[in-house]
Amino acid sequence: MKTQSKQTNNFKKGLVTLSLSFIFCGAISAQDKMLLKTGEELNVKITEVTSTEIKYKNFDNLTGPTRIIYRSEVFSVKYENGAKDVFANETKKGVVNGEPNTNPQIIIQQPAEPNKFEPDSSDFAKVKRKRFGGPRIGLTYISPGTTTDYLSSEGKQPMITQFGWQFEGRLFTVEGNTQGIIEFIPMIGGVEQGMFIPSTSLLIGIRGGEKRMFEFAMGPNFAITRDYKRDVTVQTGVVIAFGTSFKHGNINFPVNLAFVPSIGSKHDVYDYTTNTSTKQSFQTGCRVSLVVGFNSRKK
Repeated sequence: MKTQSKQTNNFKKGLVTLSLSFIFCGAISAQDKMLLKTGEELNVKITEVTSTEIKYKNFDNLTGPTRIIYRSEVFSVKYENGAKDVFANETKKGVVNGEPNTNPQIIIQQPAEPNKFEPDSSDFAKVKRKRFGGPRIGLTYISPGTTTDYLSSEGKQPMITQFGWQFEGRLFTVEGNTQGIIEFIPMIGGVEQGMFIPSTSLLIGIRGGEKRMFEFAMGPNFAITRDYKRDVTVQTGVVIAFGTSFKHGNINFPVNLAFVPSIGSKHDVYDYTTNTSTKQSFQTGCRVSLVVGFNSRKK
C-alpha cells in the first residue's frame, strides 16, 4: 500500500512538472526574438514594422515604453507564430569614417499622457489649450464726424496708421477644426501724423478651416478721442471683425477687416449770439480698419 501511494505521489509530481513545462514553453513561444547585427538577441513583442523602423516592447515589461530601432540595425526577427523576417540587406545608417556604426540606434517612445484638454488638429502641439500672440499693423479710415472735425482742425488726415499687438486664446476645438477664440488687441494710432490715439478691443468669435482659416468676431471697443466740444473723452463702441488666416508651418498670418459703427448723441448747444440753447445731433464717425500681422504660439 505504501509503495502504491508513493507511486501515486510521484505521478502527481510528474504531472505538475509536465504542466509547468508546457506553460513555460508556451510563454517562451509567445515572444518574438529579434537578432541584431551586433549578435545580440532580444526577447521582445513586436508592435509595428515600417519601411525603416521596427517598434517593439521588451517582453519582460510589456506595459513599459515603446522602443524604436532602425531595420538596418536588425539581422532578423522570428515571430511567435514561427514566421521569420530577415533584414540583412537593409541599408545601414550611421556610417562613421567609412565604417558602419555597430551601436544600434534605439529610440525610447514614452507612453502618451492622458489628454486633459480638447485636441487641436490645427496646431503642431496637440496636448493642451493654445495661447498665441503677435504684432499687428494696419490702416484706419474715419468717416466724417466729430473725430474727423477735430483732425481737420489740427491739419490732420482721417486716414491713420495703427500699430499694436494681439493676444489670442483658443478656448476649444471641435471636429472639423472649428475653434472658439478670444482676442485682446491694444493699438496705437496716428503716430505718422504726430498723434497718439490709443484704442483697445476685446473680441469673442469663432474660426474654422484648415490651411486657410476664416473667422468672425465681435466685442467692445474703447478709444481715447475727442467729443463734440473737442474735449478728450473715452469713446465706447462695438467692433465687428471678419478675416482669414494663412498658415505656414507653425505660424499663422491673419488678415482682418474691422468695423466700428458711428455713435450718435444729442447735446444742448448754447448760441451766444442769440442767447438761446438748442439740441443738436452729433456723430463720432465710423471707423474701418484693415489689419495684418502674424501669430506664434506662446503656450
